[in-house]
Amino acid sequence: MIQKRYIHQILIFILAVLLSSCVERYWPDLGGAYEDALVVDGIITNNPGPYTVKLSHSSSVETPKYLPYTACSVSINCDDGSTEQLIETDPGVYLSSVFGMQGEIGKKYKIIIYTPNEQTYESPFQELKAPVELADVYYQEEIQPSEDLNHNLEGLRFYLDTKPAVQDTNYFLWKMESTYKFESSYLIRYVYDQRHMSVWPQPDTFYTCWKSEQIPELFTYETAQLSEPVIKHFPLHFVSTEDRELSIRYSLLVRQFTVTKEVFSYWDSQREQNDKQGGMYNKQPYQILGNVTNAKHPGEPVMGYFLVAGVSEKRIFLDRPSLHFYYWTCELTRADFERVGDLRRTSSSEWPIYLTTDGSGRVAYPDQICLDCREKDGEIEAPDFWEDK
Repeated sequence: MIQKRYIHQILIFILAVLLSSCVERYWPDLGGAYEDALVVDGIITNNPGPYTVKLSHSSSVETPKYLPYTACSVSINCDDGSTEQLIETDPGVYLSSVFGMQGEIGKKYKIIIYTPNEQTYESPFQELKAPVELADVYYQEEIQPSEDLNHNLEGLRFYLDTKPAVQDTNYFLWKMESTYKFESSYLIRYVYDQRHMSVWPQPDTFYTCWKSEQIPELFTYETAQLSEPVIKHFPLHFVSTEDRELSIRYSLLVRQFTVTKEVFSYWDSQREQNDKQGGMYNKQPYQILGNVTNAKHPGEPVMGYFLVAGVSEKRIFLDRPSLHFYYWTCELTRADFERVGDLRRTSSSEWPIYLTTDGSGRVAYPDQICLDCREKDGEIEAPDFWEDK
């Protein structure tokens, strides 16, 4: 079932790991203070709420994991004296009310956090800047030469334009989320459950899925060096045809945050540290502290940021481009047909097991990822915003 090309990719990965061992890695001595530190991820904008604040504990570099910080008291405070207490809706996730505080341009906001161990953390007041509007989000086909593959790397590069700003100097941060529609390799023809194999009534039940992901790259820019305060053809991320993202239909949501100089400096430092183009070890990594501090112990490291920003959003949709696609697909093998005879030896923890057939009707038992798109972290229900042709 695994294609030769898939094996080729594994060999390339192993070679890359071996080559990377020649690079001297730098692991900073963060000290115990950076383990179990408070991590803040919160935001308020001019868009209607609710607003979300996520709190967690930092984990070690060797064993990174998400550790939600529960049972905290979290409030968003405005310089006009108003305040709103957030509710913990999930472990470590604190939400404002839909009808509660709404971010207003020109006002200043901060966060205050009280932890179960009687520590108080807060951010300074930050002004909610008027957002500069997004004018357009678009894409262009791009082909890159590749030394690792036996073909060129093909895909789409996304770009944006802004509308002219009122002020000459503006500071921007862009965050993006992609959603794409994709399909499994085969339809489900039979199901094995409770030691009984039966015809599956709806073969395409788990054939089509949608998946949403945060774009990991950070993008920042300031307009001080421009002759006029408008951005044209600003390059964003690249999506290749090595995966299924562009295989059917793709959507990109771009959020353009207009921020203060101080906020920009933080996120621009994050971008520089995370910039893959410069190479992970070209510059020694360092801890970038956010804007939240312990009121009694200001020297205590606190990670993350409470963002106050004006925001403009734009979503686009696109269909499969006219490019060559190289993503891995399942192929039925002799072993998949022979495995059908082993179904009686499976345990209840493996049920239900989905089966398919080839062109001649022979039943096959491939890996479930070939039949069930949920195995690729997909959702079988389209999101509310989704638009087909």
